[in-house]
Amino acid sequence: MRQLAALALVAALAAPGFGEDAEPPIVNVYPAEIELSTSRDRQSYVVQVTAPDGVTRDVTDEARIDLSAPLVERQGNVLLPKADGKGTMTVTYGGRVIPVPLTVSRAQADRPISFKLDVMPVFLRAGCNTGGCHGAARGKDGFRLSLFGFDPDGDWFRLTREMSGRRISIAIPEECLLVEKSTGAVQHTGGERFKAQSELNKTLLRWLDAGAPKDAPDVAQPVSLEFFPPKLVLEGEGATQRMTVRAKYSDGTDRDVTSLARYMTNNDVSAKIDDDGRVTAGARGEAYVFARFATFTVGAQAIVIPKGVKYQWTNVPEKNYIDALVFNKLKNLRMLPSQVCSDETYLRRAYLDVIGILPSREDFDRFMADQSPDKREKLVDELLGRKEFSELWVMKWAELLQIRTDDNRQVSYKTALGYFNWLQSRVEDNVPFNVMIQELLSASGGTFNLPATTYYQIERDTLKVAENTAQIFMGMRIQCAQCH
Repeated sequence: MRQLAALALVAALAAPGFGEDAEPPIVNVYPAEIELSTSRDRQSYVVQVTAPDGVTRDVTDEARIDLSAPLVERQGNVLLPKADGKGTMTVTYGGRVIPVPLTVSRAQADRPISFKLDVMPVFLRAGCNTGGCHGAARGKDGFRLSLFGFDPDGDWFRLTREMSGRRISIAIPEECLLVEKSTGAVQHTGGERFKAQSELNKTLLRWLDAGAPKDAPDVAQPVSLEFFPPKLVLEGEGATQRMTVRAKYSDGTDRDVTSLARYMTNNDVSAKIDDDGRVTAGARGEAYVFARFATFTVGAQAIVIPKGVKYQWTNVPEKNYIDALVFNKLKNLRMLPSQVCSDETYLRRAYLDVIGILPSREDFDRFMADQSPDKREKLVDELLGRKEFSELWVMKWAELLQIRTDDNRQVSYKTALGYFNWLQSRVEDNVPFNVMIQELLSASGGTFNLPATTYYQIERDTLKVAENTAQIFMGMRIQCAQCH
């Protein structure tokens, strides 16, 4: 713990510059390999170039595409199966040649319609099963879907067996409530979710035309989600980057779900993402864009820098790996580190951060009189060895763990004191936090013999213990999971 604190507290504010010889740009194609199976399969691809300064650009439309065999049909940046076989899609840009393995199987076969594989993604894409719509705990307007589709079997039952003959119609699919409300043909609280001629509506009609079948128990399940490119550094407001999303399934197959995923951003001021998965740069800053499909959500980092900014990194050395991480982020954002603070400011900050008190006059005079070049590092080491450092961290952890007497929960003064002393010994002995938490959560026995078990006496309700554990040690609130 002290080693980590020392690294975090020693200020080092620069890294090597960009004086090296310019390197050629890096060209990446996503995904790196393409497999298509059955006639309805498809795969979008994107070509991204990364300049020596880290700036990325979408060059999908500029790259040259060559196919070794007529296995697929190209529609923009989307490949459709045409004939079975194996080949290569060769992407050429800026003198770089990238071969992409291409495999097509069962190109003329049509995969049977599936409720889980085809219909459930429609509900997700249209926003039907979100918490603000039919995915709410009580549903919406008398109809409930599982939140984000976590229970497809239950959703199939509610669609086909509840209010029989009203929500769906096998005889006249176009006139059932499911279709007419989704397309806005009749009044719907959520309004029109998609057009009548859209692929989403065609998928619903295919399922209804087939008799609204229920999937077999062994139908493939999504096991992971890929979101490409994984990192963007966009230069200038208005710069764009197409994204592609691919789901992997339990039977070993994959599927392009770019048109079925839902997209979001945590900072639309810097980077917006539209319904088609296109990221558009805004103001300078950092954002994460996300794609959601089935029960998976994956993200990609997007950094936006001003166009044509004059940037020269300063030569202040890195002193630890934390400096390296900070400097890398600053370089990505084209920002310079702040100036090194004065000795007076550093002394005050170090005392407050490390031991929670201000330096005495004697401490101030001694530090200012020290002319050694490493006096700041020595100061941190000295502060980490003082008893106030342990006392400060014990106080912080005692507050998080709610160490206090409570007659209603039979936490006596003796019990609380033993718990506090156990925590103090862990901190003073420099026990790593992960080890201390393992001892705490796995504690079993009496509170006098093993004080760490008091964690489970302070709060005995299982749900509350789970909530507290998630919030204290993971920084997550899971209270919503009780309903959803």
